[in-house]
Amino acid sequence: MIDKFQDHASNERTYLSWIRTAIAIAGFGILIEKLPSTPSNTWAGLSLVVLSAALVLLASLRFLVIRNQITQEHLDRTSFGRIEVLFAATLALLLLTVFVFLLGLVRTG
Repeated sequence: MIDKFQDHASNERTYLSWIRTAIAIAGFGILIEKLPSTPSNTWAGLSLVVLSAALVLLASLRFLVIRNQITQEHLDRTSFGRIEVLFAATLALLLLTVFVFLLGLVRTG
């Protein structure tokens, strides 16, 4: 049996959840890009795809940091907190992008 299996499995489930979220966001960005072409579609779709790639990088970084902490049985709350702040900032940018895109649809539609 793997030592600390429950902790490792939980970390992996969280990682895969972030990856699924990033894939959904990228899919939404591609969908926006396929709508009738307007300048707001282009930048919003591209922004969502780029931010979803950033989300994958952050999720991978978080997964590796937490895995290392589980293996070493050492919880460093400062590095964990920094990663969570980066996640929050990325999600805020994603929501801002969607908000501005939807605001553009309301104004033109």
